[in-house]
Amino acid sequence: MSFRDEFLRLLREDEEFRLAVMGLLGITDIQSSIRQLINAVNELVKTVQRLAEDQEKLWQEVRALREDQNRLWQENKRINENIEKLWQENNRLWEEVKRLADNQERLWQENRSIRRELSGISRTVGALVERDVRHYLPNWVRERFGINVDRLRRARIEGVGEFDGYAEVDNKVIAAEIKATLRLRDVEDFVDKVSKLRSVKASREVIAVIAYVNETRDTGKAIELARANGIKVVKHHGEDDFEELT
Repeated sequence: MSFRDEFLRLLREDEEFRLAVMGLLGITDIQSSIRQLINAVNELVKTVQRLAEDQEKLWQEVRALREDQNRLWQENKRINENIEKLWQENNRLWEEVKRLADNQERLWQENRSIRRELSGISRTVGALVERDVRHYLPNWVRERFGINVDRLRRARIEGVGEFDGYAEVDNKVIAAEIKATLRLRDVEDFVDKVSKLRSVKASREVIAVIAYVNETRDTGKAIELARANGIKVVKHHGEDDFEELT
């Protein structure tokens, strides 16, 4: 057997010889490096495994985020649909408001028209009431004061004002105010005119009378003011029927 063959046999069969040869050749350091490399590879494998696990977790988070994003998109879509519905409802409400405003304007116009008509009717009724009361009032004056007066005429006294009914008989002056509805301001105005008339007609007895048909909430105060200023107040119930209230 050749030296070569014997050497190879010993390397295969004799472990101590093999280790001795490897030591001589510096293979021990190589094995250490290999072991270190293997350990490093193992650590790298572990690191790769951790990275793979982290990557899987990351993918799970990404999928969760995508699911959240999809939910947000769905919610955003629903919100946009609701906003669109709200805009449609808002437009419908504005149309309704416009229609109501148009109707209100028509109602205001009708109301103004009716008020004008009622005002005209009121003036007409007031004139008719005044004429009717003026026609029958002289009878009450004759019976109440014994003054022979046939007619009370509308008259304007210079420096005093206008009276609905007026007559001068002997040393007496009859001044009358006739109202369809008696209000406090009517008496206030009449009191002022009567005061001026009494100054102008100081030499005569002034008999001041307010005749009315309808009452309002301040008619009671109006009657009290007339009584305090020596003015007779009578309510006309029709024809010769007058009720004296002062």
